[in-house]
Amino acid sequence: MNYTVRDQAGVREVELRGQLTFEANDAFRQIIDGMEKDGIVECVLNLGGLDFIDSAGLGLLVLANNAGNRVSVQLKMKHPRGQVRDMIEISEFHTIIPCEF
Repeated sequence: MNYTVRDQAGVREVELRGQLTFEANDAFRQIIDGMEKDGIVECVLNLGGLDFIDSAGLGLLVLANNAGNRVSVQLKMKHPRGQVRDMIEISEFHTIIPCEF
């Protein structure tokens, strides 16, 4: 997984690319650490560049949501497509983390 971060007026948008799996653990934890330390109020995960997510990737989203709750950062997702969208809908993750389809 690769990612790009853009900050504007307290909102961080993280554009994810590739596959969100266990192998992305270290990179994704950097995103979480930054979310906790950088004084943002909202973090938007743009999933449009992801080709694949598995159960470990969903677990990373839970970790991000929990971290956001601890520091009052609202986590949102947007633009999932293909298999990623299917996994978000089947697992009903959009009921836990708001998602703009």
